[in-house]
Amino acid sequence: MRLNPLMLAPAGVVMALSACATVPADRAEVTGTAAYRERILLPPGHVLTVRLEDVSLADAPSRTLAEQVTPLEGRGPPYAFSLAYDPADIRANHSYAVRAEIRDADGRLRFTTDTRHSVITAGAPMSVDIMMVAVP
Repeated sequence: MRLNPLMLAPAGVVMALSACATVPADRAEVTGTAAYRERILLPPGHVLTVRLEDVSLADAPSRTLAEQVTPLEGRGPPYAFSLAYDPADIRANHSYAVRAEIRDADGRLRFTTDTRHSVITAGAPMSVDIMMVAVP
């Protein structure tokens, strides 16, 4: 049996498109993990929030470009995250950072980022591993 080359073309197109299906063309993403050093397992009800922020202005609040809120449901760290953002919102002369925090069921802050995790511009990576610290 001879294969018709025209029959193979649609299969190749489908395979190429499926490889690109993870992030739409008009979106980009910052990925990484968030964890804490304490050897404890948080009970259900705790929520991890990770934000991509424009932190360019020292005397103004940061602007959130993307946010992921994940109920932990008793799972232990590290927690993977993916923050999709619009590349049109990025300015080459601005600074961007990722922050993470964990709050309990009552909204009390339990863990948070205490260091800056720069991403996207000025040679910063597109993936970060965040180590949060306990809040007393």
